Amino acid sequence: MELTAETTFTVLAAPEVFQEYEDLYLFPENSGTNALRELRYPGDVLPPFIYETNPDRWENFDSAPMTDRPQVRAEMTLASTQIVRWRGYYPDKPVREIWRGADNKSRMSAYMLRRLYEYFATPPVSGYITWSPKDRTEQEYLIQIESLSVGGQDVLTFDLLALKADLVPLEVVFQFRIVREA
Repeated sequence: MELTAETTFTVLAAPEVFQEYEDLYLFPENSGTNALRELRYPGDVLPPFIYETNPDRWENFDSAPMTDRPQVRAEMTLASTQIVRWRGYYPDKPVREIWRGADNKSRMSAYMLRRLYEYFATPPVSGYITWSPKDRTEQEYLIQIESLSVGGQDVLTFDLLALKADLVPLEVVFQFRIVREA
């Protein structure tokens, strides 16, 4: 028994012109302002929340998101190494805002923590929460909140004496992903 197969294909001429475009990210010098950041719930179901204090540190944001960084991977092949670069999208890496408290130092009031928790614990049924980092830029962003922690990963730690004074000791981390510009 003999099996045979056949495929016919056409080779077209190469185009005379090939154009490729790349977005360049140019970040301006920006030392920031004293404006406070804001959160707004879609349809104002929750009241707009203006931070009492801006975070001490934050990750993956300057004058614009730095969450869509290119990712590079190298894989061994039989004869060589294959290097692949992939351009990311806004939601690839989270933005983290960090208020650096300690056992004997508070950077956030209990009131502010409760308002952040309301936004975290009540995700919108439709639409997105709007985040306005007014100290860094005039642009607003639609976000999805991932986590809120006090004193550790996925933990909300409270201290009796500090809470009586409306204070939250320990480090507070508010983490979210930027979906797109508002």
